[in-house]
Amino acid sequence: MKNLIILSLVAFLLFSCDTDDDLLMTHIELQELYDSSDLAGFSVAIVDDKEYLYQHSFGYADVKEDKEYTKYTTQSIGSISKTIIALSVMKAVEQGKLDLDTDINTYLPFDIIHPHHPDKPITVRHLATHTSGITDSDIYYKSYVLDTPNQINLSLFPEDFRPIVELLSTNVKMDESIFLKNVLSTSGKWYSQDHFTQNAPGEKYKYSNIAAALAAFVVENATGFSYEEYTHKYIFEPLNMDATGWGANDANMRDHATLYYTKDIEVPKYSLITKADGGLITNTSDFSKYLIEMLRGYHGKGKLLSVASYKEMFTLQSKYSQIKESMTGIFWGVEGGEIGHTGSAHGIITICSFDPIKNRGYYFMTNTSEELNLDIERSIKKIWNELTSKK
Repeated sequence: MKNLIILSLVAFLLFSCDTDDDLLMTHIELQELYDSSDLAGFSVAIVDDKEYLYQHSFGYADVKEDKEYTKYTTQSIGSISKTIIALSVMKAVEQGKLDLDTDINTYLPFDIIHPHHPDKPITVRHLATHTSGITDSDIYYKSYVLDTPNQINLSLFPEDFRPIVELLSTNVKMDESIFLKNVLSTSGKWYSQDHFTQNAPGEKYKYSNIAAALAAFVVENATGFSYEEYTHKYIFEPLNMDATGWGANDANMRDHATLYYTKDIEVPKYSLITKADGGLITNTSDFSKYLIEMLRGYHGKGKLLSVASYKEMFTLQSKYSQIKESMTGIFWGVEGGEIGHTGSAHGIITICSFDPIKNRGYYFMTNTSEELNLDIERSIKKIWNELTSKK
């Protein structure tokens, strides 16, 4: 049966346009890697700065329903969502609404002061380079809200995993502005100096989801648009990303994947209060359009931002004197000639990167996470290596 499937795939690809031998072998290898993995489903894409070169999906969006995972299957993409904040920040800068090196309190309805360095203001550039001094700690778990907490059956989960599910069941949905004030403002009910590092803003790289969400909130206040409205107007609509959005009322949920810890353990349906840092819902078809635009932008041909703004976004920010340690551009990882980001959450693992010299962009998304199965991580590494190894 497996040989028949592979032969069918070969026939399909041989009669498809723009398919070369490398991509044909990639397709066959990816199918074999899926067959030998514990992934429920996944989708991949390879693009250049003009079009997608390869796009395919494997496995199931819903295992019980035998629903195939396709390029139109939507799901949250985790922290790759932060790259949307990058574009939003730079667009607001272009519009004269925002300055990267101005104290964020200029734009906020409540003050956020680094308690260990009150005389050193936090700037948007600090937030965008994970050098603000804001740290997630365990408080970030309060951002996850289960859709139906009263219907959760803890006995369905492994014993050592039940405490976190039980913890998430106690969280309450609220506006992100309230969440951020509760965590970071001295008047907030969850405020603690432990939410900040001992380092002054700009001194130390410390990845922070909360700081990223704060950057999106700054964009809201600086522009007068909600973050949802702003990203649709200036990113999703110009790129015809019609299935992409920030929640059930904003994205295509009809084709949404079921998320899994393992193939037989579903992740309870949830949403993020701090949606901007990890809650974007999209599919491979839409994200391919976005990745093509990123390549075009790097080469000075993008339509979302100016040449100067794209250059700033993709430049390693440690060149600035106020950023003593940085591993990023504006939210984008910049390392070894490649630019990218990853994402992970309950039932989610995603990877995107592009190589401007090779003029290739790569994308991977799956509806399975590795918390309960370390073999998942090994399978994804093999899939990613296969995807990115071709010319």
